[in-house]
Amino acid sequence: MNLNIGNSIPVATSFVKSNPAVPVYNGEENMENLYAVIYHIEIGYNKSGEQEILQYVIVDYKKYSLTEEEKKNILEIAQNYCENKGIENDKNLEIKLLDNEIAEDFLEKIFNNMKVIRGMISNE
Repeated sequence: MNLNIGNSIPVATSFVKSNPAVPVYNGEENMENLYAVIYHIEIGYNKSGEQEILQYVIVDYKKYSLTEEEKKNILEIAQNYCENKGIENDKNLEIKLLDNEIAEDFLEKIFNNMKVIRGMISNE
């Protein structure tokens, strides 16, 4: 096998930004009452020469399974988060519940990798 590194290929993604995670408590603000965590990821890209931003708001809840009413309540909290942050509810916004172990592992790896990259940049 003879592998070589090729020339750079331009991609449409211009940035990936993770915002601070936001805890959601059921009652008083302490770890025993932690109900869910809101993750907010922004992905910037160029579309027809214009900067666009995709907004992903992902809610990881601690309970193993939720009723439809509980899911609705969590989605409302995520929508309130978006309103408070000035995020428009348009085609560039996706709000998802993290109810899949594979997806949760993937998201955890992304955030851990971003922490490592930030640490490498700040240490230089």
